[in-house]
Parts: sequence; structure tokens; C-alpha cells
Amino acid sequence: MLLDWQAAGWVLLPAVLCVAAIFWPTIQSMVDVWSDSRTFAHGFLVLPIVGYLVWSYRQRLVSLTPRPSIGGLLALLISGSGWVIGALLSVEWLQQAAVVAALPGLIWTIYGSQIVRALSWPLGFLVFLIPAGTSLEPWLQDITAWLVLRGLDLSGIAYAYRDYHIVVRQADWEVAPDCGGLRYLLPGLSLAYAFVTLTYRDPVRRIAFLMFCAVALMLANGIRAYGIIVGNDLGIASGADHRLFSYTIYGLTMPCLFWLGLKWKQPGVVSPASRPVAGGQVEVRTAMIAALIGVGGLFLARLSVWMLSRSF
Repeated sequence: MLLDWQAAGWVLLPAVLCVAAIFWPTIQSMVDVWSDSRTFAHGFLVLPIVGYLVWSYRQRLVSLTPRPSIGGLLALLISGSGWVIGALLSVEWLQQAAVVAALPGLIWTIYGSQIVRALSWPLGFLVFLIPAGTSLEPWLQDITAWLVLRGLDLSGIAYAYRDYHIVVRQADWEVAPDCGGLRYLLPGLSLAYAFVTLTYRDPVRRIAFLMFCAVALMLANGIRAYGIIVGNDLGIASGADHRLFSYTIYGLTMPCLFWLGLKWKQPGVVSPASRPVAGGQVEVRTAMIAALIGVGGLFLARLSVWMLSRSF
């Protein structure tokens, strides 16, 4: 039986399920963070969005033929090694990143280099599965505090500032780590990533727009914090109004960014990613063997850590 898209899918599905079973504790740790933190709650939507992005790229794939690749096995080797290092050093985010990277590695192994290259941007969206980025909060906190202070200066509002505390009249506002806006920045960037994947073809244009969105979202967060302080000082925003004001700011920011992004849209229809490789199709058996080797390698990585943990 020759390998086609449907046959490759039937090879990929059990391979993915096996990897999920092997690394289920790591997957469960990600799900727990998504459930407990509003900052990473968007993780539940990542896989459905990846599926939609891949489906949207079907015109790029019609001329390509699945061909198992040894490059995918090397990627799985790196992924398994990364998980082992993360487990031995108790670096949870590294373990999570390694498991997430295993999915593109399996696709690369079974479908081949051409197809994974054509799907590189849709598959790149998987990075938003990883609940990481809290190390940026102090930096974002500094930016937010600076923006608020500059806004108060321009408004001529007297204030006192010390150690992230801004005192305006009798009100003492703390620019806490949560105020840095990571919980808005990450979901906002995930939406922007999906937008550029669907809208642009040029990688430079995609990266430039993502950088523009990151700056705009940080600026919007500063405006949000400034608006809350000034609104409270003027008596027009208090209590639950703060939350409404925050949602309004971000509810306006993303549509405005997308509107600007459409002004930069590239004309034309997406064409096939590349020419198919000559040489015809390969047998399903080849894909199955490649998948077994890849999954087996990941299982050995998991087993090696388990055996080391039992030895000490």
C-alpha cells in the first residue's frame, strides 16, 4: 500500500496518542496551569486553532506527497534529549517545550521535509501551548510603571512614586507584576500570530507585524493602567469599572491592529509551497517504521529518567 495523505494520517494518529501517553504527566502539568491561570487560559484553544490553520494551508499542500524523513527522527532525538535534561534538572518549562516540539517532529518524520516546511507557520502556533513567560513580568512591570508616570506628567497630575507605588491624592496604586500585562500580551500575540499566518506570505512581514503588535499591546497596557488611575481620581471609574475599562481597551486594540494589518496585506492567492519530489510514493510500511523508531526513542527517553529516579 502506497503512502498518501490519508494513510499518513492513520500512521500519525496512533503515534501522537502514544507520545501523549508516554509524557502524560508533562501534558497534565500544562493543562493544570491553563486551568489555574488566566494568563495561560488560551492554551485550551491552541490545538483547534492549529488545526484550522493547517486546513487553511491545504492549497499549499495539494501538489506535495508525504515522504518519511530522517530529519524528523533527528528532531525527535533532540526533543527527547531536551525532555531528559529538563527532567534531570527539574526545569518544567523545558520538559513542556520538548513534548510540544515532539508533534512537529512526528509530522516531519511521517510526512517529510517539504510538508513540514510548508506548514512551518501553522505548526509554530504550537508554541503558545507552553505556559512560559512569567520571567518577563518584572520587565513588563517596569514598562507599565514608566508609561503611567509619563502619562501623569503630561496630564499635570501630582503624584509620588516609590517602589512601584504611585500615590495620587489619597489613593495608593501599586503597579504589581500582574499589572505588567502578560495576561494580555500572550493572548494578543497568539491572535496576531494566527492573523499573520493567514494574511501574509513573507516571513519578514509576519515578524515585523508581530513585533509591532507586541509594542502596541504593551502601550495599550500602559494606557489601561494610566486610565484606571486617572478615572478613579476623577471619580468616573472604580471597583468593577476597572475591569470593564481594561476589557474595553483590549477589545479596541486587537481590531485596530488587525485593521492596520489588512492595509499591509499581500495581494494574490497562496500558491503551492514547492514542487513535489520526484521518485513516486513510498510504502506505508516505511512511514510506520519511521514512526515506531521515533516513538520508541521518546519512550526510551522517558524510561531512562524513570530508571535513574529509581536508582537514587
